[in-house]
Amino acid sequence: MKKYKKWGRQAYKTKEGKIKTIHSRVGEKKYHYGKIPADFVIHHIDRDKDNNRKSNLILLHRKDHYRIHVVKDLVITSVKPNKEK
Repeated sequence: MKKYKKWGRQAYKTKEGKIKTIHSRVGEKKYHYGKIPADFVIHHIDRDKDNNRKSNLILLHRKDHYRIHVVKDLVITSVKPNKEK
């Protein structure tokens, strides 16, 4: 797979020719979405944009993501693993 960069993050080219971030694709698989719902984003819990492990990604509303990175009044340090199979 040829590596790309999109917004400074690891990315790949889809069959349709669009550049898509790897963490978004991993997040879609983690949450069983074909596409991330509108107004939601995938956030790196440890803030390492190259750490795309499922355990490091969480689905957040854009407003909460803004609060983490801009307002800095919301902190996510860990997420308990999902017990479902």
